[in-house]
Amino acid sequence: MSPRIRRLTALVGAAAMALSVVAGSVSAAGPAKLTAIVATDDTGTPTAGNAWIRVLHASPDAPNVDVYVDGAKALTNVAFGTISAYTPVPAGNHAIKVCATGSTVCPIDVPALAVADGKKYTIAATNMLASIEAKVIEDAPASGSESAQIRVVHFSADTPTVDVINTADASKLVTNLAYGSASPYLSVPANTYNVKVCANANNAVCPLGPLPLTVAAGTAYSVFAIGSLNALLATMPPTDTMSATTDAPATGSSTGLIVLFLASVTVLSLSFTLATTRSNR
Repeated sequence: MSPRIRRLTALVGAAAMALSVVAGSVSAAGPAKLTAIVATDDTGTPTAGNAWIRVLHASPDAPNVDVYVDGAKALTNVAFGTISAYTPVPAGNHAIKVCATGSTVCPIDVPALAVADGKKYTIAATNMLASIEAKVIEDAPASGSESAQIRVVHFSADTPTVDVINTADASKLVTNLAYGSASPYLSVPANTYNVKVCANANNAVCPLGPLPLTVAAGTAYSVFAIGSLNALLATMPPTDTMSATTDAPATGSSTGLIVLFLASVTVLSLSFTLATTRSNR
């Protein structure tokens, strides 16, 4: 384990250590490489008195997990890179636990997550297993918009801050996005946009792009950057040099995943692939 990994928080404590044992071959195989999941955020509006929550497994070296809401199992055997459909829950406080599948080891234990009437939330299990944590963001695109809406959510703990740039006019769509942060929703006409991801210091290093992203009118999207940059870099030969731009991304499987490979500012050129997943409605 890298010495840079920070100490376990009091909340995770011994449970995360135990989970690393439960993980077994998953941890031994190493963390998942940096990827991104693209999901739609506008599957309707919660009924009066309810909120909607969905769960994203974004811890790159954690095993499959079960998710409990108020003591009842809500999701089973959720793999890294999976985002669930929205689930309705009454507005108010709820106990959320994320446990290794089939185990009572629950490194994420939020005793009172407050959710508001009519709101939608994404709960993500993020960071490396030893420092696993819960990140909660509200999913709130503008209602009734005829445009497409896009935001980027940075859930890759070892990836630096980035800008996202539209190659058509060099405008910055997202600026200085750091781990744990979500950009505002950006309203754009339905179209295919070519974007690139750059180091935000001076945008001289743009390891991703131009990459086509197709969006539909009246639909909101979240692009979740997840996984480990260090895991990707560890697979690269020391003398490897590659073009800073990529060809069109490979098409994913019938599940609809698009995998987005991002890169570090310490490498002059890396290229990645994007595959799209939509959450079940």
